[in-house]
Amino acid sequence: MDIGGVRTLHDTQLRTRVPRWPPAGAVIEHDGPFVRTHYGTHGTVEHGPLPRSPGAATVRRQLEAFAARNEPVEWRVHGNDAPELAEELTAAGFEAGAERSLLVAECDALEEETDARDGVRALVLDGSARSVRARELAAAGGPHALPLSEFEADAHRLYQRFEAAVLSHRGRLAGVGWAGRPAGTDFVVVGGLTGPHPELVRRFARLRDKAYPMDRAAPYCLVEAHGEVRNALVAAGFEEITTVRPHRWTPTGTPAPTRPVRETTGALDDGPLWDRLEHEFGFRPSMSRFPGFEAPAPSVTWSLDAVDRGGEEPLDELRRITRRALRSLTAPGQHLYWLDWQHIGYVFDPHRVGGPGRPRWPGSVYPDGDYYLYLHPDLAFGTFGHPWEGTLTVFGAELLAAAEGRLTALLGEPLRRRD
Repeated sequence: MDIGGVRTLHDTQLRTRVPRWPPAGAVIEHDGPFVRTHYGTHGTVEHGPLPRSPGAATVRRQLEAFAARNEPVEWRVHGNDAPELAEELTAAGFEAGAERSLLVAECDALEEETDARDGVRALVLDGSARSVRARELAAAGGPHALPLSEFEADAHRLYQRFEAAVLSHRGRLAGVGWAGRPAGTDFVVVGGLTGPHPELVRRFARLRDKAYPMDRAAPYCLVEAHGEVRNALVAAGFEEITTVRPHRWTPTGTPAPTRPVRETTGALDDGPLWDRLEHEFGFRPSMSRFPGFEAPAPSVTWSLDAVDRGGEEPLDELRRITRRALRSLTAPGQHLYWLDWQHIGYVFDPHRVGGPGRPRWPGSVYPDGDYYLYLHPDLAFGTFGHPWEGTLTVFGAELLAAAEGRLTALLGEPLRRRD
């Protein structure tokens, strides 16, 4: 294997890679060769190989961007970066973590091994006891290149194919790992391993296969490791292409505990809301039977014909009215849901979205092709956009008090109301 050539592929394909769909709630900023990702809870600085020192002023500018958001930040220094970089990070207040080896092997050389009683199986990350134990095991180890919690949140945005897996021994959970194939690269990237388990990596090598007919296979498997994990992988055929040492800085204040936006997680998250909408609000999807939603009192329903006829200007005003009203009824740190029938929805803090340097406001109040809903977690108030009836229903006394007058001025007199 051409170690230098693989290192070059890694540097050009992965070190400054920005996914087509950024992680939910993240804001990505470019500053020359540096890519800052702000997650709201933490951040990262990425860049390609730096043959020369970036300079103290450049380092300080990156740090100030995270300090302004009260975000801890990780800056990873590779073995082929300028030696002065680590010194400048330390001088700016970063603390250096343990050095890890960046190991690579050819996927075709990693053969999967199985056992009649023990072995590796895919892990569905849900509310099962096995998933809970896997999360506990992952949190107790590390640090990992990509924590399991972030893998859960972002895998389908970061990777073309991905998988979490567990290793069982005598019927008990012995290890956990997670990995994915970044689209358009030559690598399967292991996000984390909870121990020296080459068996897990052998399974992940299968992710190299084409996801689409016009795609190409990924020839290499990439893992960050140190200590016993490193030794086990080297014994299994991995080779070091460089080293990685994370440098971390922590603000004096308390960082936000959650991202400003996260995607809903089905049965464990927005599933109960959909159930309540069906059983308590009479939600019955239909393209011909209207209204299909028994809005609770008080509620008001308007036609959206004025928006359909008017184009972008009334649509923008509709968004401004509803967003302003929803934000006014939500205290900082509280969350709302945006649901999209049969699709992924979002949970978000209205006070941390919209505006410069923030993630976009999730979803839309206008039902562009499917049912769109903004909801309070307890269904105390919300909006319901019906795409086939062409209507917007607003329910809840507080939300109507904040928005009814402006909506009537924009959309015309209501079609129906419940007092």
